[in-house]
Amino acid sequence: MKPLPGMLTPDTLPSGTLDPRQFITYPPDKETVVPVYADGEDLGIVSWNLLPGQANESHSHPASAHCFVIVEGEGLYLKGEPGSPDYAEYPIKAGQTVVIPRNLVHGIRNTGTTPLSYFAITTTAGGEYARVVDGVAHTY
Repeated sequence: MKPLPGMLTPDTLPSGTLDPRQFITYPPDKETVVPVYADGEDLGIVSWNLLPGQANESHSHPASAHCFVIVEGEGLYLKGEPGSPDYAEYPIKAGQTVVIPRNLVHGIRNTGTTPLSYFAITTTAGGEYARVVDGVAHTY
């Protein structure tokens, strides 16, 4: 995965140990994504930060598998295409991990009363990182 501005890289990663809490920020107007790390090949990490009622909308990644580590808060993991027969919502909370296979439509909504933050760890298996929302691909 190509590093975004502000991301740590193998050359700038101090010890290899990160505290997810240092990447939490909650502006009041919209959900926030904080760039954390990219190796320039097939691994990237960002911190998603959602206030109550905010969401990371349902989307998919054709070449990317995900692992979400919930740092604080609670909400719902949205699995599958909204409106489809296999769409489901699962409660999530701090300390849990969500595993998302490649090309699976997914999202997260903060349904709690406190902020929700999670580390999104992404692999691209050497492919291009793309986010597909409503059938439209956005490549990074």
